Amino acid sequence: MTDASDFLALISALTRPDAYPHPADAIEHLQTHISHVLLAGEFAYKVKKPVDLGFLNFSTLERRRHFCEEEIRLNRRLAPKLYLGVVPITGTPSSPRVGGTTGPVIEYAVQMSRFPADARLDRLELTPEIIDRLADRVAAFHEQIPRADPDSRFGMPDTVLAPMLENLRHARSCILEPADLMLLDRLESWTRTRWRELTPLIEQRRRDGRVRECHGDMHRANIALVDDEILIFDGIEFSPELRWIDTASELAFLVMDLEEADQIPFARRLLNRYLERSGDYQALAVLDFYKVYRALVRAKVLAIRLTQDDGESRDLTSEGRECARYLRLAESYTRRR
Repeated sequence: MTDASDFLALISALTRPDAYPHPADAIEHLQTHISHVLLAGEFAYKVKKPVDLGFLNFSTLERRRHFCEEEIRLNRRLAPKLYLGVVPITGTPSSPRVGGTTGPVIEYAVQMSRFPADARLDRLELTPEIIDRLADRVAAFHEQIPRADPDSRFGMPDTVLAPMLENLRHARSCILEPADLMLLDRLESWTRTRWRELTPLIEQRRRDGRVRECHGDMHRANIALVDDEILIFDGIEFSPELRWIDTASELAFLVMDLEEADQIPFARRLLNRYLERSGDYQALAVLDFYKVYRALVRAKVLAIRLTQDDGESRDLTSEGRECARYLRLAESYTRRR
């Protein structure tokens, strides 16, 4: 289904309890720039938007099915109890049936076990114990996951730079404030200069096996404490290039995210604990470079959302301020401390 009106009709119909094969009272509907999430009873269903944003392409039903399957495969590494499987949606856009077994499939969804929103680390009161356990979990995960094939392009300097410039391009196309556009120009200049300076180290880290099949989107909103277990979910399935990365880039996202939330002591604690567990002290030399990149990832996502009209009531002024805040955070990492 690629017709925009049919897709929006489907999402609207999925907010009705009769679309599901199990008890579901009031359906809660959430969305990001690339997906809709329907919270129904004990389960959550993620439906990918039929969009092509360049860095991801969900434009056909077959692509969406494939990436639903990839999402299950990859996220079961860090949150196996959450990811249940891929379910078809049959029927019509106005009268869909989740998990239907008759008629043509009109869409696919990732089925997940539902957990309380307050279990997410961006809503939970953090403690030193949680931070230490998280650092240990991430360090162990990075040690276990596959290393990039030396013959692949993953982790090569040009491959590292490309998504950084893509973030800037996307943000620039969505942001209209002159001051923010000038800030993007400065960030692009710094990124290109610092990339040239770090190219030998980027290549060395690749040769040393630091480029691995990571989670790719590891920040507090994608981490939950459920039944006293740390579950890291919603990893990147749509782009191998954004997933096969330097482990320092993944670490930088977590550290940046904690610093953005003004949790500076916890950011430092997590960094110290991770370095002790992994032994990768060399990561410090590239950390600010990747923190700039990760702050711009968040700015780009917010900028894209500012241009999307899904019939949802949103505070665009607040979202615009948040986008600008991430731009300023990125620039703060370019200053020598």
